[in-house]
Amino acid sequence: MISFKRLRDIREDHDLTQSEMAEILGVDRSAYSLWELGINIIPIKFLAMFADYFKCSIDYLLGLSDQKNSYQLVPGIDFKVVGDNIKRIRKEKKLSQENIADILKISQACVAKYEKGTIQISTANLYEFSKEFSISINELCGKTKK
Repeated sequence: MISFKRLRDIREDHDLTQSEMAEILGVDRSAYSLWELGINIIPIKFLAMFADYFKCSIDYLLGLSDQKNSYQLVPGIDFKVVGDNIKRIRKEKKLSQENIADILKISQACVAKYEKGTIQISTANLYEFSKEFSISINELCGKTKK
């Protein structure tokens, strides 16, 4: 299960209100509040923006790592890179798109669109993929310098 406790902790450590953080991300305060409470899952685009703003890793934000900023992070997120990495890992593991769809409990068509970078992968699916294949979300998203 994804924990978003660190969103609040980091925001509060920087003496920002939810309204200020929402403004930084370009969203309504109510939307941001629901993400922080874990009622709604923050889209990966905004999670990447949050990570960039505070110069920390997505893995740290989601509780997948205790290293806050152990990488030289690349700003932004490119969904084509995410898709290419998902496809590369799938092929390395000799799995089909159907296999990945079964793991993530989504359709094969959705996996195909993720791999092409035509749709954004959900934070929940990215988290599950990361855990299933023991790979950093930062690495999947191309946020680490090579």
